[in-house]
Amino acid sequence: MKNKTPTRPMLEYKYTSAGKNLYLVAAFTAINLVLLLTNMNRYFLFSASIPYVFTSLTMYLCGMMPAEYYEGMGPLEFLPANLFYAALAISILSVVLYVLCGILSRKHRIGWLIAALVLFSLDTVFMVLSYGIDVSMIMDIVFHIWVLVILIQGVSAHYKLKKMPPEEIVAEAEVVDEVADQAESVAEAIETEATHDEDESVNN
Repeated sequence: MKNKTPTRPMLEYKYTSAGKNLYLVAAFTAINLVLLLTNMNRYFLFSASIPYVFTSLTMYLCGMMPAEYYEGMGPLEFLPANLFYAALAISILSVVLYVLCGILSRKHRIGWLIAALVLFSLDTVFMVLSYGIDVSMIMDIVFHIWVLVILIQGVSAHYKLKKMPPEEIVAEAEVVDEVADQAESVAEAIETEATHDEDESVNN
């Protein structure tokens, strides 16, 4: 049966992968904000929900959506445009925060990866509460869960790595094991040769 104990390279990969996924979340969130601001009516998955919903809501309340969004509503009083710009600034800041968490979590500064996990967990809860579990939202939910799993695996990998002995100790142990194996092989060879010589003496 194969040994399923995670190796150091495997755990390092999981930790690094968690940080890299934060860059993807930030990139696709930024793309979706640009598409929203340019009225492209497109939306990419692998994106944080709070910045998008927050920005689109303030765009609507400030009268910045295309005219068809307000048809049949009669005279409307819109909120000041400054509210939209403030909301957009906060949304951009949240995107930057994901990038910073990815960058600052390098060299196993685990606090930043945990912060990103908390932020994206809140984003997932917000998305489910805002949209519900609808068929049209299944892929979004799946991608959110996937990112959460990767972040959790990254945090878990960090703590498993901390429990491992330092690499130099592992390397020394491997050398000792290798020397012991070689010594055992030599001893077996000598014992076999001695037995062979003894058999020959008896036969003679």
